[in-house]
Amino acid sequence: MATHKYIKIIFTSDIHGNYFPYDFRHEKRGKGGLQKVYAYVEAIRREKHEENLILVDGGDILQGEPTAYYFNNIDTEPNQHKVADMCNFIGYDVGVIGNHDIETGHKTFDRFISGCKFPILGANAISNDTGKPYFKPYSIIVKDGVRIAFIGFITPAIPHWIPLQVWKDMHFDDIKESARMWIKKVRETEAPDLIVGLFHSGMEEGIITDEYCENAVRETATEVDGFDLILYGHDHTNNIEEITGPSNRKILCVNPGSYAYSASEIQIRLTYDKKGRIFKKKFAPKQIYIGSIHNKYTWEFDKRFKREYDKVEHFAEQEIGEIKNRIDITDAYFGSSAYIDLIHTLQKEVSHADISFAAPLFFNASIDPGTIKITNLFNLYRFEDKLYTLRLKGSEIKEYLEMSYSIWTNQMTSEDDEMLMIGPMKNNPERIGFKNFLFNFDSAFGIIYEVDLRKPTGEKINILHMSDGTPFEPEHTYTVAMTAYRANGGGELLTKGAGLSKEEIQNRIITSTEKDIRFYLMEYVKRNKVIAPEAQHHWKFIPEDWAAKAEKRERKILFENYRNDKKDDRVQ
Repeated sequence: MATHKYIKIIFTSDIHGNYFPYDFRHEKRGKGGLQKVYAYVEAIRREKHEENLILVDGGDILQGEPTAYYFNNIDTEPNQHKVADMCNFIGYDVGVIGNHDIETGHKTFDRFISGCKFPILGANAISNDTGKPYFKPYSIIVKDGVRIAFIGFITPAIPHWIPLQVWKDMHFDDIKESARMWIKKVRETEAPDLIVGLFHSGMEEGIITDEYCENAVRETATEVDGFDLILYGHDHTNNIEEITGPSNRKILCVNPGSYAYSASEIQIRLTYDKKGRIFKKKFAPKQIYIGSIHNKYTWEFDKRFKREYDKVEHFAEQEIGEIKNRIDITDAYFGSSAYIDLIHTLQKEVSHADISFAAPLFFNASIDPGTIKITNLFNLYRFEDKLYTLRLKGSEIKEYLEMSYSIWTNQMTSEDDEMLMIGPMKNNPERIGFKNFLFNFDSAFGIIYEVDLRKPTGEKINILHMSDGTPFEPEHTYTVAMTAYRANGGGELLTKGAGLSKEEIQNRIITSTEKDIRFYLMEYVKRNKVIAPEAQHHWKFIPEDWAAKAEKRERKILFENYRNDKKDDRVQ
């Protein structure tokens, strides 16, 4: 007679600093987060008495909100990271390192990992000194006699986003080939009953080179035999999907989305024959919205971490200056804007560069006139990006901008055509958003130029002259300020756009700042005390009447039904 054993996996990913039940950036009650994870999981543990429960995280937990910034950069007790304390308290069993975790730097992610009482995996992140994985490659968890192997992988596209000095002591192998090797090794040495792939890598697409693929889940599941289940994140897309593997076996792939608004729950039933051998594995996945859960366990979390919450609140609520004019990120999609031009002004001031490149970092955010608190700066600047200065020829600057506007705008043949490249969003088809990532919509500052909406890709940009009236020369070399993300090839504007190789980009770098751009923004506000950002009108779409009519239509499509208290501007 057949017997059964049951294992339950609960999976979160891409929490991005969403720890407490308060949204410090928007200064209102939050949703999701580690508090909700604890409340949901603890109810299962204590009330349903499910002992065979495994709690898993998919990476990118250390970056994203004022909370993460505070624990990474302000509250920096040696060998103790408060986020590790929270994860230990919640009872995570295993996790994987994410690219934004790496981005925080060795001091931060090493401190986090050393404080975690559970393994953080990364089989394809290889130490240059030893040739072995820098992080633990896999972990064996035993529940009710069932041996479950978790093998962790991080997206290998890190060199395209993160400065070399952050990860220079390691390199990142292709996920598919690394998975093939580690499945074989784990099978031979550990004899697991289940093999679970834990990927900080999206389903498909993203950056694809001859060496690796950024989002490798579909490719790996299709071509590599051996996984029973793949848990993945990175692309922030809630998904449950079965993929047919090379042995014509269905492999379940599950993504819970981001910010712990939801958790993925996978109930596993193993069926044994009379000799105690597993002959059937059944997976029952579902997505559980935990964003607004409230029970007695939420209070336990709040009580345990009240001191940490109070310290973050004190930091975030510090008043540092005053703003006279309302600035709105949505203006940046339709022309020169007070928001982007403030960032441009700051970047040129800090770097002393001839030209600045910058892009929006949120779909929809604003700051109203009044007192500026530290938390408000997280609405202005999303990432802990350093500022780089590079040398670019005038012709390369033009081609860079041609690519930027080609992923941002359509070619119009009449005033009734759509100006912006918009459509149903992948992770929310009922909502209209941008077809491409808005954080790659770079504009330039320091030059006067027009973007002709009637022209095809590659012919839209007409640079008239430098901002000081001197000629703009295609063969002249200019100094250009941009983020570390962009300076390392992020968005491919320097590679596919300006036509530079990765090696050539490194040769063009002149300087990088010691601190992140938000730090300099904070200092800029403190120094000036009162700021009044205004659009500088140094570039525009033409024909202007076509652009004005399109803006009126497309603002309505994009933002009329958009409300900050119901939608989240962190998701494009």
